[in-house]
Amino acid sequence: MGWHIVGIDVSKAKLDVCLLGEAGETAYQQVPNTLAGYGQLQTWLQQHGSQPLPVCLEATGIYSLPPAQYLHQHHYLVSVVNPAPVKAFAAALMKRHKTDKTDALVLARYAAHFAPPLWSPPTLSQSQVHDLKRLADDLQSDRTRVKNRLEGTPVGSPARPYLEKQLAQIQRELQKQRDEDQGLHSQCDLLTSIIGIGVTSALQILAELPDLTRFASADELVAYAGLCPRQQQSGNQIAHSWLSKQGSPALRKALYLPALTAKQHNPHLRQFAQRLSDSGKAKMTVVAAVMRKLLVLIYAILKSGHPYDPNYLFAT
Repeated sequence: MGWHIVGIDVSKAKLDVCLLGEAGETAYQQVPNTLAGYGQLQTWLQQHGSQPLPVCLEATGIYSLPPAQYLHQHHYLVSVVNPAPVKAFAAALMKRHKTDKTDALVLARYAAHFAPPLWSPPTLSQSQVHDLKRLADDLQSDRTRVKNRLEGTPVGSPARPYLEKQLAQIQRELQKQRDEDQGLHSQCDLLTSIIGIGVTSALQILAELPDLTRFASADELVAYAGLCPRQQQSGNQIAHSWLSKQGSPALRKALYLPALTAKQHNPHLRQFAQRLSDSGKAKMTVVAAVMRKLLVLIYAILKSGHPYDPNYLFAT
């Protein structure tokens, strides 16, 4: 019997695993989502074949990262996929039941059919920057809630200064990570060459960017961020377009303020935004378009290793 691929449905407490054979045969196992469970999983997989098999997991944040890292370290060909297309694939299969066991089978069949790109684990520095950035996001949300709660009350509450102090400390930690990691420092320099992106914004964007080798083009990265337009038209119905938002909200959030700055101060993007405004586009539609343009620039600059040239579009 030749086993073909592995699908793993990840939850907080456990991993449901499906081995899919070349002829469609299946085998199932369930292990704890712990280091000891990963060892049990590896032993079970080795019992079913001498060579490490391709493994497909859904991206479930902190729960899928440890098993993905473990399997990658033990030479399995790991793919971490977006849950949205997997859900659509399951609907196309007309699955009547949804259980962890059937979800693992769907993941295995999805990977066998689409051969998703291989996943590379983040470096220690990338993980730390990502965690710090997410913590800063949480504190900024807390700051907004505290500001709203204290509105109209006497000045002097220690809550806001306390949160501001924590945010400042996180920003110092992010700067320290940048200064100590040469690769991160170089990428940050490339991004800050784009008029509209400062050091803090560059670090926030880099914290949310996935491995760019996963994307064959800038359009794929734009789709990952949920910044591609989505159109609806049927019969004689007038076509309507809107932002798909089927992607990373954290990456869109990291691009928002740089887009507002670039819209005002970047000559290329200011002209681009003005053309859209003059054609009657709504304000937020223009901002979304500038975010999309920024992300295309970021992709090109990071892939090429060449900084942004503000005179490029005007070269003769």
